[in-house]
Amino acid sequence: MFQSHIVVLIAGLFALQMAVVCVVLRRSAGMGRSGLTSWALGNVAAAIASVLAAVQDSRPAWLAPEATDLALLAALALMAIGARHFAGRSGRTGLLLGTCLAAAVGVAWQMAAPGIPDAPLAGLQMAPLLTACHIGLLLDVTRSIGPSVRTARGIGRLAAASLVLIAIAVAATNAWTMALPVAELVQDGAWPQPLPWDGELALLNVFALVGLSVSVALMVHDRLRRMLERRARHDDLTDVLLRGAFWEALEQACLQAERQRKPLTVAFVDLDHFKAINDVYGHLAGDSVLRHFAGLLRRTSGPQDVIGRLGGEEFAIVMPDTGMENGRLACMRLATAVRASPCPSEPDAIAYTVSIGLATRNPGEGADALMRRADRALYDAKLKGRNGVSMHPVAGNHAPAVGRYATRGSERLAS
Repeated sequence: MFQSHIVVLIAGLFALQMAVVCVVLRRSAGMGRSGLTSWALGNVAAAIASVLAAVQDSRPAWLAPEATDLALLAALALMAIGARHFAGRSGRTGLLLGTCLAAAVGVAWQMAAPGIPDAPLAGLQMAPLLTACHIGLLLDVTRSIGPSVRTARGIGRLAAASLVLIAIAVAATNAWTMALPVAELVQDGAWPQPLPWDGELALLNVFALVGLSVSVALMVHDRLRRMLERRARHDDLTDVLLRGAFWEALEQACLQAERQRKPLTVAFVDLDHFKAINDVYGHLAGDSVLRHFAGLLRRTSGPQDVIGRLGGEEFAIVMPDTGMENGRLACMRLATAVRASPCPSEPDAIAYTVSIGLATRNPGEGADALMRRADRALYDAKLKGRNGVSMHPVAGNHAPAVGRYATRGSERLAS
């Protein structure tokens, strides 16, 4: 027999604390539509369920036997809606809310039926129906979050796996505890009232909802952390790597190429006469050109290529496992795509071209020396009239043109 209603109240306090956590996480940038509002409300409903369970334990005559189950059903429905929003799962949520409403009407009718002579469905037992709804909602949460076990990484995957395990375990426990009473109801038409484990089951369900909320909070935290890391490493305008992040990727690519003895080609790209575009069309149009070019760059680059914006109108591409000839063909495709696709603008599209310098890594060569040679090739492309691709395959002369290219700490002068 369940005796310690203090324990279930402690579970309710945990649920209230998780509601606060969900509200705090929702206030973070980018988390407005992640379903956290529903999770916060679900935790509040779980806290109410814990209070009802404690009241039923100490004063069973004050409440209907199904009051706690009804509050838990509302909490689970809200959490299932939140899980759908978090996972971006399409589908109407009206069915979940309608289930709670129908259950509430059923409980109210059961309370009123004894005072109504010959009331229809007066002998309807709500406990097994509410438990079936609990199980269905737990499985719905599992269906929403389950795919994240395969697609998420790190903490997000671990949190998703724990949520799925908790939901399945609690659903199985609810089904098992209802099996014998349902069998007796089918055979003898008698439903034991109250069930001997009602208190323990209510406590388990409240703690389970808190556990589900902790897992979701960890998943939200992991998603938020990855969003912040991406913003710190990617350019807001063009959505390619920033200068520092690009250098880290280039150094890693050089080490890997040296280790595996594979070729590595780097392209240094500069938009021709970009200052004139800003002067003639305005800086907003210049930003549109940069975004347009970054889109072309992503579409024409390979899946393993690393793209970065080094500053202003200067971009760079790291092409792992790519020799000079294949790198030249890739850069020619990029230059052709730029010429064939002017940037949409009003009243007329803005036509522009690019100059590209290409260099393939020599054995033992580091990131600085490789980029200096690519920069020298870019300078040659501009000397030849721009709008073209120039290669720097010769090893030995690694010095940059005077006053043009400094290392990663400072940007080149705009050309």
